[in-house]
Amino acid sequence: MGLGCSFVLPISGSMQSDMSAADLDAYGSELLRRIAGTVAVMLYEMKLWPDGRFECLTFVGLETLIGRVPEGMTPEEAYEAAVHPEDREAYDAAVVALGRGKPVEIEYRLKGSDGRARWVLDRMRPESSTEDGCLLVGGVVADITDRKRIEAEALEKLAHAALHDSLTGLANRVSFLEHLELALTRADRTHRGAAVLFIDLDNFKLVNDSFGHGAGDELLKAVGLRLQGALRKMDVVARQGGDEFLVLLSDLERHPREEIAFLRAAEVVASKLRRILRAPFLVEGIEIYISASVGISLFPGDADDSETLLKHADIAMYSVKEAGRDGYALYSHGAETALEQISMAGRLRKSVEAGRGLVLHYQPIVDLETATLVGVEALVRWQDGDRGLVPPADFIPLAEQIGLIGSLSDWVIDEACRQALAWQEQGLDLYVSINLPPSYCQPTGMAHLAAAAAAAGVGLERLMIEVTESALIPDTRRQMEDALADMHKRGLKLAIDDFGTGYSSLGRLDKTWVSMLKIDRSFIQGLPEDEHARTLVSSIIQLANTLGLEPLAEGVETEEQRRYLVEHSCRYGQGFLFSRPVPVHEIQALYDGNEQNDREVA
Repeated sequence: MGLGCSFVLPISGSMQSDMSAADLDAYGSELLRRIAGTVAVMLYEMKLWPDGRFECLTFVGLETLIGRVPEGMTPEEAYEAAVHPEDREAYDAAVVALGRGKPVEIEYRLKGSDGRARWVLDRMRPESSTEDGCLLVGGVVADITDRKRIEAEALEKLAHAALHDSLTGLANRVSFLEHLELALTRADRTHRGAAVLFIDLDNFKLVNDSFGHGAGDELLKAVGLRLQGALRKMDVVARQGGDEFLVLLSDLERHPREEIAFLRAAEVVASKLRRILRAPFLVEGIEIYISASVGISLFPGDADDSETLLKHADIAMYSVKEAGRDGYALYSHGAETALEQISMAGRLRKSVEAGRGLVLHYQPIVDLETATLVGVEALVRWQDGDRGLVPPADFIPLAEQIGLIGSLSDWVIDEACRQALAWQEQGLDLYVSINLPPSYCQPTGMAHLAAAAAAAGVGLERLMIEVTESALIPDTRRQMEDALADMHKRGLKLAIDDFGTGYSSLGRLDKTWVSMLKIDRSFIQGLPEDEHARTLVSSIIQLANTLGLEPLAEGVETEEQRRYLVEHSCRYGQGFLFSRPVPVHEIQALYDGNEQNDREVA
């Protein structure tokens, strides 16, 4: 028992000179007794015999640890009896080690006279051997019960954090999979079923963007509580991450002749959860309405292991998203397309977040009369490890669905600004046109564009952004137009893309923020033979010129089309007649070729 300790006694030099050795020993012993009487600590010195017996020479503070010594027992016997039975083996091993002359430190429990168990730290140190073959040992035993309690609480908190979502307090994915494993084992043994529901909140990003992340977090917590309140106590609700939740329905009745009833039980729960989530949530005094897309997979029909069951529920949920959101779907074994979409979404996310695998190609914009290169349209491509170079039509919609369109637009803007400056420094008089989604053409997005141009050192007059005509819908246009009008004043050009295919009113074509109308390629294709195409195109050109805007024809592929457009006062165009979208290093040659043509014409 115990580690020998040295104590500095609070005695002045004059006191020492007036006190004998015996007086000093008495003073020290009394001081140690006072210390042991105020804290749960025991100080001792003992002789350890070769056979393991010990004889206490000093025993100070014993009662602070185990209480009153029972009548008929010596302090040594009382202490030995107080060692907790479950710790006896470790305690005896420590005494054996001490007998070999080794210092020992050990934690064990003592059971006091009040029945309460205390954790103690016993530090023992062999000091010297006596003439009779015994080992003289000094030590201290300290009560560490509070420390052990704090450690246990900390471990409990860590264990809870490892298995629970920090925001909602719900089970996390790790915990969910553990519950699912147990449920599948039980279901296999009892011939019952289980279902996994994968829930994704629709358009949750709009909540964060509109009300802030604090409101979004409060909404997620409220969703978790509402889901828990709608299910059985035995069911498990977990937060997968972001705006995704998981539900485990276990021990479902399943009869070979009534499989349809088992399936419908999961559908009923999915419908119920969607219904309760449609009711408004009051967050920070604001009523927020949401919907959810729910995918369902069933055990044993859809998979026989937890990871695959969860993956299939995810695929089923994704099929709901593809169909327009706000619904539920059962996993279909013919869902390979959805599975590939999920895989592709994961690869795209990694590329965008890392900024690797993305590249810009540029399609020239020319003066139709002189074929002079005046600008280029930046078109993003994705170099996918599985599919090679992926065109935008194959991955831009996916980026919008999985919430990456903002980050992707940031990358395109930064790269386009950098390249615009490089061409300017090389003497190429070009502007760069960038396609942006409507959601980006808000004050925050325009602020990033202005900052990116400033960081690159390129003026806004060297840039143009394109938004589709369908973006100009009454519900969202006001804030967007205000932001674009401000940027237009600062030199930025703006084009309405695919004009003629949407439903914008003429009142939207305000030259205070619009610079150009791009005539959709579907109208150009019929020129000059198709009378309907001629009427539409000439009308759009006349409208643009009347409003003081520049018309630009997309998809010009033949010389006849070019001549028709020039004859009807369409000044600019782009299409395969002039060039396909090309890598950046080919623009210099195209520009030089156009300059040579201009000199020859002159």
